[in-house]
Amino acid sequence: MKRRAICMVLAATVLSAPAVFAGPAARARALADIRAGGHLNIGVNPALPPLADYDSRNALEGFDVDVGTALAARLGVAPRFVPVSSSGRIPYLMAGKVDVVLGGLTRTPERAAAIAFSTPLYAETFAIVAPAAARVRGFDDLVSGRVRMVEVRGSTAVAFLRAHAPRAPVLLLGSYPDAVRALAQGRGDAMVDVIEYVGRFLAAEPQADWTILRGFAPAAGADCVGVAQSDADLLRQVDATLAAMRRDGTIGRIYRRWFGVPPAAPAGTAGTAETAP
Repeated sequence: MKRRAICMVLAATVLSAPAVFAGPAARARALADIRAGGHLNIGVNPALPPLADYDSRNALEGFDVDVGTALAARLGVAPRFVPVSSSGRIPYLMAGKVDVVLGGLTRTPERAAAIAFSTPLYAETFAIVAPAAARVRGFDDLVSGRVRMVEVRGSTAVAFLRAHAPRAPVLLLGSYPDAVRALAQGRGDAMVDVIEYVGRFLAAEPQADWTILRGFAPAAGADCVGVAQSDADLLRQVDATLAAMRRDGTIGRIYRRWFGVPPAAPAGTAGTAETAP
């Protein structure tokens, strides 16, 4: 199925969701049933690269796909990926159409009233990205108004800067590749955005010798694996498996591969400079 057709299917799913899920909720598969069936149904959103996307062979790839594959393998079953839309993630989980769901699923009190959340995979964090030559040392440089910012039009970072660094001059461009290219060309000094969104574009301009600064703003949200509230055994197993994947570096390697930068430094090292690989 071509990507455009897939998007149409997802859109139709969203539009019909109230009718589909108006009846009694289906019961989620228990962990024993998942193991007996030999597969884990994993909801991912193919419209959110680098979390998930279709490659040139129309196969799913991305951070969520790698995490889901590793999670299923450690549960001793095969991964079976189910495309979901952002608005369809929780309805699919509650209807038993998937066993777990990813797709940039940020934990919120409203969502926690409907489903259970694993421990976080990662926390979305704002970062300052700057070419080494710009010599940006921290957020105070932006507040002073001396640093020329390059931002993506319509991004959450634009509102963040208006609220917290209103004196900073901002050049607005249409996409992350355009913004990163403009910085590398010297048309600006720095960019603020969620590093999980922008980091993967830095490798296209390695000559900039990028500096990454985090720790000047609270996390924008914690992205987790969603599990049905009735699946307490599965949730415990998911949490234990994710903990093991953190200890042995699996999640860190997957993070670097798809986000293009190292994971956030441990607490207590906020504000230190990093260099993009």
